[in-house]
Amino acid sequence: MTPTIHRARWIMTEPGRWLENGRVVVQENRILEVGGIGASTNKDGRIIDHGDGILMPALVNAHTHMTLSEHARSHAVKGFIPWVQTLITERNRQSPEDAERTVRSGATALKNTGTGLAGEFGPHVPVAMALKTLRIQATVWIECLGNDRDLPALPEDTRTIRHAYGGHAPHTTSPDLLKRLQAADTHLGQRFCLHLAESREEMTFLQEGKGDWADFMTRMGIDFSNWDCFGKRPVEMALERGLLDQNTLAIHLLEINAREMEQFAETGAHVCICPRSNWMLHRKLPNIEAFLELGIQPALGTDSLASVPTLSLFDEMRFIHDHYSDLSPDVILGFGTINGARALGCPDMGSLRPENRSAMIHVDLDVNNPKQAAEALVSVENLVLHPIF
Repeated sequence: MTPTIHRARWIMTEPGRWLENGRVVVQENRILEVGGIGASTNKDGRIIDHGDGILMPALVNAHTHMTLSEHARSHAVKGFIPWVQTLITERNRQSPEDAERTVRSGATALKNTGTGLAGEFGPHVPVAMALKTLRIQATVWIECLGNDRDLPALPEDTRTIRHAYGGHAPHTTSPDLLKRLQAADTHLGQRFCLHLAESREEMTFLQEGKGDWADFMTRMGIDFSNWDCFGKRPVEMALERGLLDQNTLAIHLLEINAREMEQFAETGAHVCICPRSNWMLHRKLPNIEAFLELGIQPALGTDSLASVPTLSLFDEMRFIHDHYSDLSPDVILGFGTINGARALGCPDMGSLRPENRSAMIHVDLDVNNPKQAAEALVSVENLVLHPIF
């Protein structure tokens, strides 16, 4: 097959690494070569000249819930538990046709805003076909909660879509079930994923075994009377139970103190932050600077349309740029590209390197140097972009 040569004024091979007037040579969805025009060893091939603007890796949205719709978002102001109740009501009210439309719309939104790799969590309707049709690579976690039981069969994997078991969270999923899910994912060679330390309600429930969340669980018919996890903070409990290791991806980590963060860093576990969702639901933001100081490189997710207005990682990165003045654009871009690929266990995504997948996007921006380019990518609203995957 003849290679395709993509040219652009600026190429970001990964955050902080730029080429001017470069080219990316692609064959059969893999990168053969990245370099300057004059240095290329591949002279033949179909040439696509993207002109001015930026050619960069496709984004990695490490935490999405495409099956959740925007109808619950207005209820976020009523509090976390009323919001969760609304989510459940809306999900139960959806017809199969409505659910499929929600998934297709969500997958299209991911593609149109530059996501080429996603971590999709908790599908209650099939999502693999929508992602596969749009050529979005993904890990799809089947959410499990409640008490220990036989695990459901996983859908069949494809070349680009992998399936795994996800533990919803320590305040909804028994410790025994979380350990079984972790062991099953390890056996499958997949990441084990769970929400962790997201809310004050979760923290109170685990520390005291009672309170508003305990009452909500009782109303939902989940018997937690035999759970032997109480008296601990969420991260403390997860550490004690061995739920955090190099194969774990923990989502949120809002309610985490300095000591717990140090212990978390020692485990080598991965973290995905969702700042817009955190602010909408909890009026609190993750301590990103502290993560970075300990060598933790967060991935970035949008969560769902039930708690954010868009599934755009560019919007997520712009939010971080606006709320964390000390973070450089290169660091923020890393959250949405190479960090996410590592967190999802996909080292051949998130950067433009030989032998990597050729998932790219071209962003229409008139910039004069790499510093200006990086700043624009994390600060300009309504970017015009073109997925190349």
